[in-house]
Amino acid sequence: MILSTTLLTEVSSLLGILVILSALYMQGQSFVDPTIRAISFQSFTIAALFIVLYLQSSDITLIYLAVVTGVIRGILIPKVMLYQVRNFKYSLRETGTGQRIPSLIIVGIIFVIGGYAVFKTVLLPAVLNPLASVPFVLILLSFLLIFTRRNALMQMTGFLEEENAVLYAGALIASSIPLLVEFAVVLDVLGVVLVGVILSASRDVFLSLEPPELEQLTG
Repeated sequence: MILSTTLLTEVSSLLGILVILSALYMQGQSFVDPTIRAISFQSFTIAALFIVLYLQSSDITLIYLAVVTGVIRGILIPKVMLYQVRNFKYSLRETGTGQRIPSLIIVGIIFVIGGYAVFKTVLLPAVLNPLASVPFVLILLSFLLIFTRRNALMQMTGFLEEENAVLYAGALIASSIPLLVEFAVVLDVLGVVLVGVILSASRDVFLSLEPPELEQLTG
């Protein structure tokens, strides 16, 4: 090998840190545009990590995962989501609980620390790969992003982040399973359909990407 195993491990760790930082960055955003661009950056980072893992294991499945992640989740889906944003005459911004940015960032940091502690004490003896703590924490942060946002595009970035975490974990634990690539393609196709069709219908019917407030009957 041209690159040493120690160097590749350090690069993998660095890319994992960038993935977590991108997830925390998304927690700190109330506007849609930077959140979409952040999930694109995160997808490219995970694609680069798949290439590093390929250099370590020579498993060709990781190259397929890198291409699928970079092209579909790094380019195609973000472009479709940004197209949805451009159909509005104002800059889309979260109007729900997602406006409480400082508190959400603090909660996200707590999720990172708590998730790593849970992984180290509960899951590490079974998983046997310390790098798997990154996708585990990423899943927790994706759930936090989904549950604290009302804007449909914001929630979609949370689902994409969840997909990144699942494929990340799969690449670390069972990358040699061909079904993992098919699973990635199915997830991405569903993502394109959800963004391109369902969000368009929501925009045309409700003229908004957030659920309308329910009217209360009085008196």
